[in-house]
Amino acid sequence: MAVTVLRMGSKGSEVRRLQEALNRKLPGCNLRPDGDFGNNTRNAVRRYQDQAWLVVDGEAGQCTQNALFDAEAYPPARHQRTFIPQPTNSTCWAAATAMLKSSSVAAVKAATPADMWDDTNGLYNQSDVANWVPQTERYARVHHLRTYPPASWIPQAFAAMVRQGPVMVDTLWNTGGYLRRIPGGYQGSPGHMTLVVGVRGDNDPSGRGTTLMVYDPWEPNIGRQWRVSYLRWVSEVSTRTYRLFQ
Repeated sequence: MAVTVLRMGSKGSEVRRLQEALNRKLPGCNLRPDGDFGNNTRNAVRRYQDQAWLVVDGEAGQCTQNALFDAEAYPPARHQRTFIPQPTNSTCWAAATAMLKSSSVAAVKAATPADMWDDTNGLYNQSDVANWVPQTERYARVHHLRTYPPASWIPQAFAAMVRQGPVMVDTLWNTGGYLRRIPGGYQGSPGHMTLVVGVRGDNDPSGRGTTLMVYDPWEPNIGRQWRVSYLRWVSEVSTRTYRLFQ
């Protein structure tokens, strides 16, 4: 169930309750519980969000309040993996696989058959062929992974998967190309691979109350570790979960 978002300027008993929870949960926090959401409260919210690996925006929305008030549906899960940025523009697949397997980019590339990738285009994501299954399953076998077909995952099911272990996500950026037929197959789409290493939240079917921790190997030699609500994550592109590996 959606909650009232508390932000700068909010006042009243809900803010007071928030301040009291921050004083309990955040080490060194000593807010005056006056029911006035000002700069001190905003800063405390941001500190708590960072500590709890929530989206850091200084607003106490559904995810933040669920965590503060012990209203989450399951214990938070965060799997320990070494963060590995991709070394080149086309090696997100190797970096994501290396993180998932606790390996290295060089080892992943060496283990992957040469007809499945090249240095310019990276791993062929099979979005331009009528039957993407054989090569997808082949990649999974080579690296001893389980694969999941394209699907629109409900938040509860995706969260349950992440609680079992990190999930490597192959995303397509061009939905139209994935669906557009041409002689011999489909137009296809460029894509990107990331690793979801953590999840926490509730069972709101919209995904608004679920937070993901994502290890993103882009950009080369830098990468990014970020948090995002499941709702926003899947809303950004409809082919977000084109292929999953675990």
